[in-house]
Amino acid sequence: MKSMTGYGRVKYLDENIDLEIEVRSVNSRFLDLRIKQPYHLSFMEAAISKQINKTIVRGKVDVNINLNLLKAPDMELNEEMVKAYWEVYNKAKKMVNTDAHLPFAKLLSEKDIIRIGKTEIDEDDMSKIIMTTLDEAIIAHQKMALNEGDSMKEYCFNSLSKMSSALNKIEAEFPKYKKEIYSKLKDNIEGLLGAFIKEEDHKKLLLETAIYVEKADISEEIVRLNNHIDKFSALLEEKTELGKKLNFILQEMHREINTIGSKFNSTKVFDDTILIKEEIEKCREIIQNVR
Repeated sequence: MKSMTGYGRVKYLDENIDLEIEVRSVNSRFLDLRIKQPYHLSFMEAAISKQINKTIVRGKVDVNINLNLLKAPDMELNEEMVKAYWEVYNKAKKMVNTDAHLPFAKLLSEKDIIRIGKTEIDEDDMSKIIMTTLDEAIIAHQKMALNEGDSMKEYCFNSLSKMSSALNKIEAEFPKYKKEIYSKLKDNIEGLLGAFIKEEDHKKLLLETAIYVEKADISEEIVRLNNHIDKFSALLEEKTELGKKLNFILQEMHREINTIGSKFNSTKVFDDTILIKEEIEKCREIIQNVR
């Protein structure tokens, strides 16, 4: 079992590059991938997405890439452009008759004033470093997701054990309950109608009473709920995507225990019925975060 919650952060540093990649995820019905990276790495976004998709198939995933180039690129001043800007500036001053000064930093920030050449770092080499570091961050993320998954699996096994114990108590108590219900109904019918009905009608009423009580039997619901518990337990050991399957089984389990509770309305098993419902809800909350 693997959680949709995970976190991985890896740093890479050499004489040219200071790189940090962070992969963080929380639960979501679908894959919601967001990549935050420097503008000059936009050409790698498709490759990064593809690499993430190979491993993380569900969840809200944030990938943060922080890259600092430690060696400055070659820069060259465009002298002709500086002169052209300066002439336009002086002409504008005379036109409006002002002594305002143009901040020199503003002039240098104008487009094409400074030409930026290539760095000494080869683009292919940088791409390999980024993808290798990303793989390491994904591995760290997956390690945490698996650890979270193991904790969730253990929690679910404990819940299933509690459910089974409570269901066994309910199953053991129900035969007594059936006898009590039949006896009460029979006594009520005889008390109300005993003096007014014939012996043949009396037998029919007792038969109808027995049929009524039999319809309230919960044997099938107990069998189905036990089967659901076994199926849920078996799925917890599988390594495929489990979230949707487990959630469906929990819905079926909830339906069965509701039926059992409505048919077996006895204070003797009220706590056991409530316990099963509570554990189902706890598992449902846990399973929302399972991949």
